[in-house]
Amino acid sequence: MTRHVLAAMGVDGREIAREGRPAAPSLAVVAAYGDLHACDYVTVSQGGSMGLYARDPGGVWDAVSPGTDAVTVDEMRLWFELTHHYPGPDGADPSHPLGRAPQPGAVGRMDERRAIALVQEHITTGGLDYPTQGLVADRFAAGWSVYAPVDVDDSDPMAFLDMPVGRSVFMVGDTGRIKEVTSAIPPEQADALFTAEEAFVRRPPAEEAFMNDLKTEFERLDARSGQPGAINFTVVGAPPEDVTAARVTALTDEIARQLALCGPQRWERMVAAFSCAVSAETADLCFWQHERPMEARVPEQIALLVRRQRHLAAAMPAGPWLRLMVAVTNGPGGRAQVSTQYDYGDQRLPEGQLLAPTHYRNDLAAYPRADVPAWLRTYAGANGQRTASPRTAPPRSAPPRSAAPRQEAPERPFVDSLVGWTTHVVADQQRITYGRDSLAWEEIEWVRYPVSRTKHQGFLFPSMYTNTYTFGVGRYGNSPKSLGNLVWSKGGKRAEAPEGWLALVEFAQRVLEPRLLAERLDLIRRGGSFTIGEMSLHRGGLTLRGVMEADWGSLTDVEVADGLVWIHERGRRQPVRVSLDSANAVLLPRIVAAMAG
Repeated sequence: MTRHVLAAMGVDGREIAREGRPAAPSLAVVAAYGDLHACDYVTVSQGGSMGLYARDPGGVWDAVSPGTDAVTVDEMRLWFELTHHYPGPDGADPSHPLGRAPQPGAVGRMDERRAIALVQEHITTGGLDYPTQGLVADRFAAGWSVYAPVDVDDSDPMAFLDMPVGRSVFMVGDTGRIKEVTSAIPPEQADALFTAEEAFVRRPPAEEAFMNDLKTEFERLDARSGQPGAINFTVVGAPPEDVTAARVTALTDEIARQLALCGPQRWERMVAAFSCAVSAETADLCFWQHERPMEARVPEQIALLVRRQRHLAAAMPAGPWLRLMVAVTNGPGGRAQVSTQYDYGDQRLPEGQLLAPTHYRNDLAAYPRADVPAWLRTYAGANGQRTASPRTAPPRSAPPRSAAPRQEAPERPFVDSLVGWTTHVVADQQRITYGRDSLAWEEIEWVRYPVSRTKHQGFLFPSMYTNTYTFGVGRYGNSPKSLGNLVWSKGGKRAEAPEGWLALVEFAQRVLEPRLLAERLDLIRRGGSFTIGEMSLHRGGLTLRGVMEADWGSLTDVEVADGLVWIHERGRRQPVRVSLDSANAVLLPRIVAAMAG
């Protein structure tokens, strides 16, 4: 009988302890084994297959990768460490696998003026409310921190009250990647996390990293010997092509597995498309349930895995891809079929997935290659030609005259409805606006659309009915109040819902709710919590103080009726009710179904 081997692992991948078992251990057994050895990672091996389990900062254990190979387990362990634990309360640790500065690669170290220029371009093209003049840059291990300095009068003891809180700081990596963070995060922590992200993506394959470490040790011994040059050590070669291809494929499977967690329960089909360069990327993700498409957001944690996969793929003869398409179809018996397509830019990319020229210039510099498609060379500009081999670079020619820009017709709103007496609510595919208040759909963090009917009892005259249709969206914290309470009223016992309200609800259910659902489920699964009405939702279940403390497995049914969400718990005679007037209450049935399932 094939034995199952449990191994407690340190963050560096070294085994702390191991033991064999005749049967596959349960999650509870794995968690107890990890807790016994005070570690955050446990692997379970059977033959050539290995599964990875990890403990999150809240102490909850879960499967990260149920079955893959040892090298991919190493990738996923470092990925989980980066997204859940690093850098930790004690800050960056140089001995940590993610604490080393990333390799400079072909790009080398970016200079200060270039970093500031990139941030100025980023601010201008993004229409950000941030100064572009007077920016300063501070160097850290992986790049530059660029920000607008704040002048404070040291002679005024109350001047600190006028200092802005949470001002943006732009982290610029040596490859050109820009990440906007808030100054509320300690600079040392922001620098350490950004450096770890770059180190995770750009670190060499396992064999090459081992040989590099070995070379470093030989050079250290050579320096101590008193006879420099007595030891000659040269790293030759790279992993074979078939080995690299297998690793890229295995990591793609892990990306698909993580993407699957972003969708609704019991989806039938998923399609994800990534358009990437070394300094930027776009991601589109859509699920189908009963042939109904539902868009979802790709979390930054998964984007890190995609960047890592592309860096490994860059070692293949074809070089780094420009677009990656992953499609997953759920078949009978829970079996999933995964198909992958790579686009190397033989044809011009679709406009919706085409990045700015500067990102392709950064990419051509980071991954030098001779065979650059003509359209990409022209689009990226003359700087991109410098990466081509001198023996194969095409002769320079005058750039073609660009056509006059075509004036695009303004997007027509799908809702333009009177709310109240004088003001219209207007919504298109990008944002919703009411009077002077406006929110982009991607900014919205909660939604509600309750319906109520009031009966006015008549004595001398027949009874009358008032139907109230409410639609509200907003952000937690500072949010336009008017957009949280858009109200239509109609009289009559059999009144039809207003067209504007129906259109907003349909759009919210099709576009907005899948993203909100994925974000809430991701938060729960990673040990966070949030409230809907007075009910708290967390990894363990539901809590309604003084009324309910239920784990997910004890919930038997969820109903929506009479403007309420009715939650039934095993052993409880009366269900707990949550008003649909509460922000995100419409998500409750699907959250319960996903977690209880």
